[in-house]
Amino acid sequence: MNKLFNLTFPERLQITELDDIQTLLVPLRGHDVCKYVKKRSSVMQGALLASHQDNDIPDVHAPKSGIIKEITRTYIEIDCSKEAQATALENAKKFMEEALAKGEGQETLNSNTNANIEAKPVNLLELTPKDLIVALKNLGISARPFTRPCTTFILNGLNPEPGMCYAEELLATHAATIKAALLLIQRLSNADKYILALPEGNKTNIEGFTNQFVKAVYPISLARPLITKITGTESSKDVTMVHLNSVFNLGLVAQSGLPLNKTIISVQGKNFFTYIGTPVSTLLEQVNAVPQDKDTIILGGFMRGYPLSSTQRGIDQNDCAIIHEKYGTVPHLTDNPCINCGLCVNICPMRLRPNMLSRYAEFEQYNNCHKEYIELCIECGLCGYVCPACRPMQQYFKIAKHQLGIVSRQHTIQQPV
Repeated sequence: MNKLFNLTFPERLQITELDDIQTLLVPLRGHDVCKYVKKRSSVMQGALLASHQDNDIPDVHAPKSGIIKEITRTYIEIDCSKEAQATALENAKKFMEEALAKGEGQETLNSNTNANIEAKPVNLLELTPKDLIVALKNLGISARPFTRPCTTFILNGLNPEPGMCYAEELLATHAATIKAALLLIQRLSNADKYILALPEGNKTNIEGFTNQFVKAVYPISLARPLITKITGTESSKDVTMVHLNSVFNLGLVAQSGLPLNKTIISVQGKNFFTYIGTPVSTLLEQVNAVPQDKDTIILGGFMRGYPLSSTQRGIDQNDCAIIHEKYGTVPHLTDNPCINCGLCVNICPMRLRPNMLSRYAEFEQYNNCHKEYIELCIECGLCGYVCPACRPMQQYFKIAKHQLGIVSRQHTIQQPV
């Protein structure tokens, strides 16, 4: 077995919590920035920064108190130094005193309408399922993965792909957080069976889940292979699979009742619990990684991650790994012609013909891609890994799917095969 594909580690890798983050670059994905959020204005932790019209895209909050330095289309930069936090706290106290002196109502003293107000906890267990969905969006969590109609809900307790190493430690040390998430999931989902997929030999037990053990070799951690292994059928009808980091984030909000402000991420084989918006450059410094000219910084795992054009980018709640790939350590992808070796056909877990799919996609024959069942491609990256011609297989497939209007489902899957 190729060691790269092994999703477990001989020893649990400790999760280090990072608190002393000086600058945050809070990501935006088409969000509308709130009118009161302006450059050089102060903001308190948990205050609403931006909202989105799409109900499946959660709102954005200030992960930490500080001063807003910059607002762009893709991020909000917050100065979180001790001086900036002290200024924000002082401004918040002054605002509260003035508001109370004017006799202003509760609407004014709300973190969703004023950045000078720190967020207050919400008791999510008291809400109806409909109100819970709205509340979770307001707290930075999309309820979509947990509300899909299904009879079987699978929590994927495996590391999603090579380059990610947090799963074992997260399950061992944060079982209470996962349990808190399950209480909310059971209110949102109509599933009657909750399964925790674990590597063989793992001793985790979380009340409410039935353990199912699998051989932790990539790509078993992806939705379709895992569902097939656990259910014994290739049909994903009535089955929902959600990755551990998504459930962990839900559990953090369930426990605190406050907007999500931190997440888990693996960086060069080390795990960190850090603020959303922590710059990639800051995380690389934590592992003494110094990118040189022509090096590649990958956001995501070895098989499905994508290169960054700049390390001045803040992490999002769904970012699970950062990899520093030194120049010359892996072959460079290029549009070489297919040599008909058949290695990609042999390794494809979905029994597709990546050699033909990549040709059709390369020459924009998208109807032929559809005839070759490109919608069943899980974008595992194995075909590109074994390709001796170094063809950009996964990139071809993504372009073809985009042209055909096929949406990639990276975290959940519920469409019948």
